[in-house]
Amino acid sequence: MNYSVFFSMALLTGAAILLSLGNEEHKDSTDTARLQQQSGEFLHYVEALNDIYSTGTPPDGDVTARAILPSWLPHSSAITLRVSGGQGYAYAPFVPGLYAQILADTEDSTHFGRADSAGINTPAGRLSRPDFIPPGDVVYVR
Repeated sequence: MNYSVFFSMALLTGAAILLSLGNEEHKDSTDTARLQQQSGEFLHYVEALNDIYSTGTPPDGDVTARAILPSWLPHSSAITLRVSGGQGYAYAPFVPGLYAQILADTEDSTHFGRADSAGINTPAGRLSRPDFIPPGDVVYVR
């Protein structure tokens, strides 16, 4: 009888471990899908910013409202498009893994970086950071 209790406890422990591993794999795949979705959304905003420039350099200021996005993509309050001194910027708050996903999706494009207090770090080096971009944000520089 004592062995059957021990055996039952071992089976329950094993089942709990297997369920835990399955939940972790599901969480990882969900996190990956979420990052891919957020990266795709940011890249649509980048494309919209580039389209704004197609008719010439826009005036300085926030141009987010001028972004023409796919009809199925709602406007995000987290992503900002801005022009300063003729230079275009798209930026969004830091989300763990987002910058790495964007670099993977763009094959390490040098137009993307992470802002810190001293500048914008891109694969090609450091760029100056305008004051309106908060440190920590993921940034596209046109």
